Amino acid sequence: MLYLASQFLWFLVAAFGLGFAMGWISHDGGKTRFWSGAWTVVAAFWIAGAALTWLQLLNGMLATWVETALLFTAAYWVGCVCASLLRKPAALRASQAGVAPVAAASSPAVSPARPQAQLPPVENEAELPGQRPAGFVAAHDGKADDLKLIKGIGRQNEGRLHGLGIWHFEQIASWTSENVEWVGGYLAFPGRIEREDWVGQAKLLAAGTETEFARRAKAGEVESSRDDGTAGQSNVADIAEDGRSKP
Repeated sequence: MLYLASQFLWFLVAAFGLGFAMGWISHDGGKTRFWSGAWTVVAAFWIAGAALTWLQLLNGMLATWVETALLFTAAYWVGCVCASLLRKPAALRASQAGVAPVAAASSPAVSPARPQAQLPPVENEAELPGQRPAGFVAAHDGKADDLKLIKGIGRQNEGRLHGLGIWHFEQIASWTSENVEWVGGYLAFPGRIEREDWVGQAKLLAAGTETEFARRAKAGEVESSRDDGTAGQSNVADIAEDGRSKP
């Protein structure tokens, strides 16, 4: 067989190159696999052919052709394996490079990134349990979300939330349990925010998903959520005029 290898050296190199090309194209960059169901069948024929020639059950020209086929098959398989080993690191680098942009693009949905300003304290702020959520002096681009699309927030509560600098769904979506406790105490209904799941509703609305309640509110079917048709803009409370704010 070594004699055949020396005679068909360049053909074996070509078989290796073909195997390398096919392995490179077919490998997806995931877990490296040196074997498959198809290769099991090929290996069975390869072992059978090798045994026949080794035991000299095949002789003459037929044995020469079988040994040649065995060499070409082995060269092709080695090419496939080499391609799989070399392609995996490149695929991993590409996948890792794509993770960071995706994570960065998805984070703003629940984490407000706009700069905050010092808001005036409210009456008994320090005595309320929990922690006051961060707020903005004004709505982003001068347009607040219609907070009344959240079940449990009517016209009065929307105005009071505006007084705290809460204008957008994404702000409520980012509240912690301490923020929820503080706002519940401020609005004088502890536990209601959790029961009505304001945070969960806000996450859906911030992501562009319309809840069943929001659909009904937009259709004017919820009395407490109705306004003059400006989607909450006429109900934007001035922080300085909030009844519970200090001058």
